[in-house]
Amino acid sequence: MLFAASCSFCSFIYLLPIVTNVWIWISFGTTYGLAYAQNHTNQDFPYISYTGVDEPESGIFSFLLTVSAIMLAVNAEIRFLFIRESIQRNRANCSNRWQKIINWQNIIGLVVGLLSSIGLLMVACFQVDTMLLPHFVGAAVAFILPLVYMCLQSALTCKLKRARWEWLWQCINSAVTCIIFVIFIVPFVYVKVEKKEDLKDVLLLAKITELLLALSLYAFLISFMGCFKEIRVLTLNVQLVEDNHRYQDKENRQQVPLTYQHERTIM
Repeated sequence: MLFAASCSFCSFIYLLPIVTNVWIWISFGTTYGLAYAQNHTNQDFPYISYTGVDEPESGIFSFLLTVSAIMLAVNAEIRFLFIRESIQRNRANCSNRWQKIINWQNIIGLVVGLLSSIGLLMVACFQVDTMLLPHFVGAAVAFILPLVYMCLQSALTCKLKRARWEWLWQCINSAVTCIIFVIFIVPFVYVKVEKKEDLKDVLLLAKITELLLALSLYAFLISFMGCFKEIRVLTLNVQLVEDNHRYQDKENRQQVPLTYQHERTIM
């Protein structure tokens, strides 16, 4: 399903990281604007999840984040396919042993990326006011696993000797995101442990860094534009089984055993 969705972009697949980033900005802005306009939040700057508690923000929040989770999964899948093709073409220019290591690293990266999208999906589906535990579990997965994913992809970009700007963007973005994560998690845990009312400045710091962390995680995807742009053809062809008799070989009278074809050409 994810691959079929990505095929709809065809030659414009390189715009997917930009579309994903724009969508997440719109998502956060829409839910915050609605919550603030209808006085559903009494905080000047609430946590992201608390902007989607009341109606109609809750439904809009769930929908927008669900689409964001799907976009994140599609980005991870297309990146995986590109890296796999690059390994097969020996772009890494290394021994067979190292190719196997890179291949496993690519598979792990795909799994981590998909799990990150599942975490974001949990945040969207389990509201913070009614199902706190699964919401926090999803938030932890959506914030922690992407950091692992960013490190894995930065290492793959270096091994494949991609464009310098891609590797620099990924390294700088990963370092900045890790710093923001530390700045976010320290005051967040401190407020939860102390539970004092005079910690408004610390609480505000946690809320601001949470938003910056989310935006920084998605900004990492922009570095995928270069490799996505090298994908020239990305199609999905489907043939009905009942039509196979039309493709019989006249000489040997054998049918073409093709019922599903998945073609991929990467320059």
